[in-house]
Amino acid sequence: MTKNNSTVKGYKINFTNNTITMNYKFYKNAQDITSKEYQLLKAIKEDFPAITLVVEAGRKVTTTQKNKRLTYENMLRHMNTYKNADELVEMFEIVKELSMPLASPYKYVCDWFNAQFPNYKNCMLSLEATGNVLPVASAPSLANYAKKETIYSA
Repeated sequence: MTKNNSTVKGYKINFTNNTITMNYKFYKNAQDITSKEYQLLKAIKEDFPAITLVVEAGRKVTTTQKNKRLTYENMLRHMNTYKNADELVEMFEIVKELSMPLASPYKYVCDWFNAQFPNYKNCMLSLEATGNVLPVASAPSLANYAKKETIYSA
């Protein structure tokens, strides 16, 4: 008996549900009649004619986005709820200007915002306790961030 070293990945057979689940790459390759994937699907369909094919669409996102919906507009909207909104907005504009030469300006601004408002999601409860005034945090050090690459043409 010879051992076949050519393995095909990207599919799972569930005999309980009578389904074969494949990723999009496997499915794409199975469209070519000369591929191993096509031959494998053909053999499975011959053995199990009632089996249902299911195609998964790419990678599943398993982690939540840290700054989901945290746009500059939403940051400003949040800052304007404080009594010292003028100071906060002024520092926000300074931080945005400082972020321009960086490779990821949004990350720099978000890092400042998260340092300024560490309990952003829960802070509305503590606003009354602080008198609705928040001390302004300084901008993060630019040394910790990558700069944009500049290309000069002469």
